[in-house]
Amino acid sequence: MSFSYYEIYTNTQRAFSGLGFPHGADEDAAFIVSWLELHKLNGIDLFCSVIEKLNKKYDSKVNLINNEIINLEKKSTLVIGPSLIDYLVAKFIISNENQYDLINCEDPIFIIPLLSKFIKKRIYGKILSKEETLCVTNHENISINKNIFKNNVNNPIKIILSNHDDCKEILDIKINLKNTEKNLSFGLNPNKKNWDRVSDIAFQTFVPESEESRSKGAGGGDDND
Repeated sequence: MSFSYYEIYTNTQRAFSGLGFPHGADEDAAFIVSWLELHKLNGIDLFCSVIEKLNKKYDSKVNLINNEIINLEKKSTLVIGPSLIDYLVAKFIISNENQYDLINCEDPIFIIPLLSKFIKKRIYGKILSKEETLCVTNHENISINKNIFKNNVNNPIKIILSNHDDCKEILDIKINLKNTEKNLSFGLNPNKKNWDRVSDIAFQTFVPESEESRSKGAGGGDDND
């Protein structure tokens, strides 16, 4: 069955809410998953692979060891990624600090959609694992190393930010950003088993219909009730 990007996003956002993500954080995480699904990077499958880790365990605190090393403590970047990348970009803009070492980072794949948000602001990113490049962004493309999907290849990692998109390194997966608008018009086909699992969690956020909930606008009913 095919779904629109908006349906993927809405259902996923409700699922994150059901897992205990506060308002705003659920939207950020839904964007990450939906972006990955839009670009055929199995966002729903990746989400489902960490559901048990996320369920009712939301903790967005990050341990800043010093100006050079940030300990993510194996927390999912679905949780801490949005605020972390905003923090790094802010430091880059204010003080031109452009390299950041992250330790205990288990899922750097979720960082890629967050870096993509700053491309329009001419801030480009690179993710490295030791000497291996895992991802590069520039104004036209995002290039991804398939090893970013492997467990433990990503600890520690380095993020490098730049105002210059002169890195033309070609990796295993290439996303042409010029096709994004066109891709939004196509239906998306997530794995049915995992989509149903996300939908079951999302369903838990719906308010059961009652006289009280109907009076507050939830459920069915009409204006004359």
